[in-house]
Amino acid sequence: MDSTRAGWEHFARAEWPAARDAFARALVAAPDDPEALDGLGQSLWWLGEREAAIDRRREAYVAYQREGDARRAGGVATYLAAEHRIDGQHAAAAGWLMRARRLLDGQETVPELGLLAIEEAKRATEPAEAERHARAALQVAQTLGDPDIECAALAQLGRAKVVDGRVQEGVALLDEAMTVALSGETRDPMACGDACCTTLVVCDGLADRDRAVQWCAAVVEFTERRHFTPVQAWCRGIFAALLVRSGEWERAEAVLAEALRRDAGGRRREWRMLPLAVLADLRLRQGRLEEAERLLVGLEEHPAALAPLVALHLERGETAVARALLERFEPDGGPEGERLALRAAVALAEGDTGCAADLAARLGAFARRRARDDLAAEAARAAGEAAARRGNGDAAVAELASAVDRFDSLGLPLEAARARLALARVRAAAGSPLALGCAVSARDAFERLGARRDADRAAALLRELGAAGRTTVRGGRDDLTVREREVLGLVVAGLSNAAIAERLVIAPKTAEHHVSRVLAKLGVRTRAEAAAHAAREGL
Repeated sequence: MDSTRAGWEHFARAEWPAARDAFARALVAAPDDPEALDGLGQSLWWLGEREAAIDRRREAYVAYQREGDARRAGGVATYLAAEHRIDGQHAAAAGWLMRARRLLDGQETVPELGLLAIEEAKRATEPAEAERHARAALQVAQTLGDPDIECAALAQLGRAKVVDGRVQEGVALLDEAMTVALSGETRDPMACGDACCTTLVVCDGLADRDRAVQWCAAVVEFTERRHFTPVQAWCRGIFAALLVRSGEWERAEAVLAEALRRDAGGRRREWRMLPLAVLADLRLRQGRLEEAERLLVGLEEHPAALAPLVALHLERGETAVARALLERFEPDGGPEGERLALRAAVALAEGDTGCAADLAARLGAFARRRARDDLAAEAARAAGEAAARRGNGDAAVAELASAVDRFDSLGLPLEAARARLALARVRAAAGSPLALGCAVSARDAFERLGARRDADRAAALLRELGAAGRTTVRGGRDDLTVREREVLGLVVAGLSNAAIAERLVIAPKTAEHHVSRVLAKLGVRTRAEAAAHAAREGL
């Protein structure tokens, strides 16, 4: 058996190292063999060596062109357009896409035309355009009887319908795409991964927790069995993001820890970007800003990190930096609705209530068109806060009460509590007796979640209203786990992180993580402050 054929047989069984080695052997004998270069590039991608994978497939493109194989060259050009789009290199992506169109123009019905239509659907800015391309891909799949193209096309068609507000139709298509992807019908792992990621992203956007939970469990089991590690990491990141929004922070921590554990050495950083961004968002919600900042180092150019980066700078009062980030990422800082919500938050922080009100109105209109209840709630909260700052108390109360109701019905506890606190402030300013109960409810929700900075803000308002602030002692013994109390004792004794690791027989990084958590839980910045706090509180 020749090495190229052996490589594809290993590839079909998801034996990525064996496939890589077989294709590499083929290239020793024929360095310019386009099929071996293509196979090596695909194998390297699944092994997490993305940059090398892109290089090999670029070489394969040139080799296919030299052989006059326009069809396969066009297929690789479509892949390269997608990779450059993901990286935000839009000029290069557009160039590769134009090359793919030209090479595939006039071809009979071939799989590469379906893949091109799928990429066109992903790039489309309007749902009608995305639907048209997805239907074209589906027609190719049905003509050829190709389940790989079919599952990816169904996923893009479902996404287009959801974005257009036809949620039930779209979700039904996404469910079908997932069934095709996970039933064993597909042969191409990339098509399977595409359908899985698209479905989970849409579920997250719809705050459809139950569907996401069901499909995530199925995806994780399938990808572990097939060794589709990049899909696993992305899937876990999307699932964790939904858990974070739902207030299931401990479970989100576990999901993210597993996603990051798969590449503890950091060699495959592109796999880690989404889980790291989601973990940074969680740390911000917990009020652990320094940890969030460390997690975001190196992610400054990644669209998934835009929201936590903006939130971090807004929390620190660095509104100019937050605005600069938004402007740098335009128009690729995530979906339109999420960008509008971020822009409204920045406008409020800058005190530009007119702009904030306008953005809230645009966000509300977008949410109605797209049937996005979560964005409708964000629009109401932004409109309410803008009205409050302009002195329109009645409008502020109406909008913020609507936001609270919407967030509550969606099961988004932190967002609901923040809207409640804003409502409590408006009522307090008007001398309403309802302010106290509203503030207490917000504080209690923050404390249940572990959102310390938010809880402190609620406590400050309660003290202004003549009530008790916090109901729990910050940094008390019960806040710390058994291991963290042990680490605190060693910090008090003056041990360094390395000495703590040696004493507890754990990795230095693990010791550093424990110390960081202890400092965060105690609400202190240094080891000396931790020791003083421990002595004062009898810890």
